[in-house]
Amino acid sequence: MEGATLEEPGDVDSPLKKPNNSAPTRKYADGGYGWVILASCFVITGLTASFVRSFGIFFLDVQNYFDTIAFKVSWISAITVAVFHFGSPLASAINFKLSLRVITIIGGIFSMLGLLLGSFALSLTWMYFTTGALVGLGNGFAWISSVNLVNQYFTDRRPLANALASSGDSIFVFILTPFYQWLIDIMSWQQAMMIISAISLNMCVCGALMRPYRSQKKSQNSAPLSAMHSRTGLCRKSLVQEKISAYLTLLKQPQFICLILFGFFSVMGLFIPVVYLIPHAQNIGVEDFKGALLMSYWSAADLIGRLGCGWLANLRLLKSIRLAIIMMVVFSILLLLIPLAKNYTSLIIFSCVCGFFLGTIMALVVTLITDVVGVERLSSALGLIMLFRGVGCLLGPPLAGLLVDWTGVYSTAFFLAGGGMLIATFFLILTDYFTTYGQNSDQSTGNEKGNSNSQARPQEEAGKGDLGSDTRGDPAVELLNAVPE
Repeated sequence: MEGATLEEPGDVDSPLKKPNNSAPTRKYADGGYGWVILASCFVITGLTASFVRSFGIFFLDVQNYFDTIAFKVSWISAITVAVFHFGSPLASAINFKLSLRVITIIGGIFSMLGLLLGSFALSLTWMYFTTGALVGLGNGFAWISSVNLVNQYFTDRRPLANALASSGDSIFVFILTPFYQWLIDIMSWQQAMMIISAISLNMCVCGALMRPYRSQKKSQNSAPLSAMHSRTGLCRKSLVQEKISAYLTLLKQPQFICLILFGFFSVMGLFIPVVYLIPHAQNIGVEDFKGALLMSYWSAADLIGRLGCGWLANLRLLKSIRLAIIMMVVFSILLLLIPLAKNYTSLIIFSCVCGFFLGTIMALVVTLITDVVGVERLSSALGLIMLFRGVGCLLGPPLAGLLVDWTGVYSTAFFLAGGGMLIATFFLILTDYFTTYGQNSDQSTGNEKGNSNSQARPQEEAGKGDLGSDTRGDPAVELLNAVPE
C-alpha cells in the first residue's frame, strides 16, 4: 500500500472518483493499516453494544423511579435499537457529503450527548428522545461506518475480520456490565449514565483513526484540479443516481427480500433476551450483582462463539448462510427453553449456551450478506436491511413488555424471542434457495451462450480466441471487472 493515494472514502462509496492511468494495485489489502481499522471497529462495536445489552441492569431501577409498567420502560431500549438501524442508511446516504471518518466522530458525539442528557431523567418521554433516539442515532452512525471500512480493507480474511470486529461486543459487555452494576450500587443509575456518556466519547478517538481506503495509485497524467472541481457536482449527482439504482436492483431480487424478512424477525431473538434476562433473574430472587454477571457469562460464551465460528467460516468448509441456518435453529430452541430455568445455576448454563450460539450467528451476519449481494453493494444492502430491522426492533421489546405485564413474569418474553428466530430461520433458508437457484441459472445461461458462440465461430479463428482469453490474468482487466456496477 506504500505510495498509494486515496479515493475517499473507499471503493464503493467514494464521493469523487479520479481518473487513473497508471498500473492499478490490488483492490483489497487484507492487512497493513487494515489492522488499525479493525481495532477501531472492535472498540466502536463494543461501545455501541455495551449500554444496549446492559440496559437490563437499569430496567427495574428506571421502572421503579418512574413507577410505571414494563411496557413503557421497554420502549427506551426499543427506540435505541430501532433508531440505530434507521440511522445506518442515513449514514450511508450522507457519505456522499462526508467521509466515514467524520460520520464516525459525529456518531460518538451524538451517543455521548444522548446518555448525558438522558441521565437527568426528566420524564420517560425525555428518555425516549435522549437515551433512545439520540444514542441510537449516534451508535448507528459510528457502527455502519466502521463496518464498511473493515470490509473494504479485508477480502480473503473477511470472515475472520468480521468475527474479530464483532467480538468487541462480547468483550466490552463482559467487562462493562459488572462495572455498570457496581456504579449503580455505589452511586445512582443517573450518575452511572453520566460516567458511561464520558466512556462513549472514545468512539470519536476511533473515528479519527478511520483512514479511508486507497485502492489505486495516483495517475501521473491526472486531470487538473480545477477541472476535477468543475465536475464534482455532476459526479455526485451520478453517484446518487447509482445509489438509487442499486437500491431498486436489490429490491427486485427475491433472495434480498427474504434477507430483509430474516433481519426483521431475527431482531426479536437477538435483542429481547439481553433486555429481559437480568430482570427475569431478579424476578425469581437472584441478587442484582449476580444477575448482572449473567450477562457477563453470556458475553464470554458469545466471544468464544464469534471467534470459533469466524475461524470455521474462514475455512470455507460450508457456506456461511448454511452454517448460520444450523446455528439459528439451535439458538431458537434454546430461547424457548429458558423459562424452564428456575434457579441461578440453570440460568448460568442457559446464558453460556445461548451466548455461544448467538455469537456464532453474529459472526456470520455481515459475511453472509456480503456473499448474497456482493461487496460492491454491501453498503446499500446493509442500509436497507438495517432500515427494516429497525421496524422489528420497535415491535419486539414492547410486545415482550406487554406479555410481561399481562402474565406478571419476565420469562414469557423468551417465547416471543424464540418464535421470532424460528420465522427468521425460515426466510434465511429461502434466501439460500434463491441464491443457489440464481447462480445455477446464470451458469446454465452462460454455458448455453458459450456453446452457441463456439459453434458459430469459424474453425480458423479458434486459436485467436484462445489467445484472447489470456487477458483474464491481466491486473488491469481484473480491476475493471471489479468496478462497482
